[in-house]
Amino acid sequence: SFTVTTTGIPTPTLSESGALPGGITFVDNGNGTGTLSGTPTDSGLFSISFKAQNGSGSPVTQSFTLTVNRAPAITSANNTMFTAGVANSFTVTTTGYPTAGLSETGPLPGGVTFSDNGNGTGTLSGTPTVSGPFSISFKAQNGVGSPATQTFALTVNQAPAITSANNATFT
Repeated sequence: SFTVTTTGIPTPTLSESGALPGGITFVDNGNGTGTLSGTPTDSGLFSISFKAQNGSGSPVTQSFTLTVNRAPAITSANNTMFTAGVANSFTVTTTGYPTAGLSETGPLPGGVTFSDNGNGTGTLSGTPTVSGPFSISFKAQNGVGSPATQTFALTVNQAPAITSANNATFT
């Protein structure tokens, strides 16, 4: 919880305006203070304002920023299929505030790379040069709580090809 405090005679009343995150409420305690409290269900930055008034002079307004952090979570699927010799991509997505940075560990097939896009997503992309199963993992971290990790199965299939000679002679 957070307590808003005021001064003035008579004791000011307090009000709040602006969208609060879900689960958070504001209460004027009736003694020149107010309380923001609750369990937030949304994360991010919330611009609100408090107004104090007591009938003496003009009301006073204070701009206020409420920051609600949330530990990261990886929300995309934990597997995908690529085809050897064909350009492919897969987007890893996350939730959390602030935006999570992403990293990848484990051997990737030749021709495939992973990049953190800097916006809570990452991209696994490229043209694989070999086929097979590849077990890798992704980690998302934003400094809030523990990093989120995901074990990921990348399967690279091989397109069919005919490997025998293109002619034969029968007698």
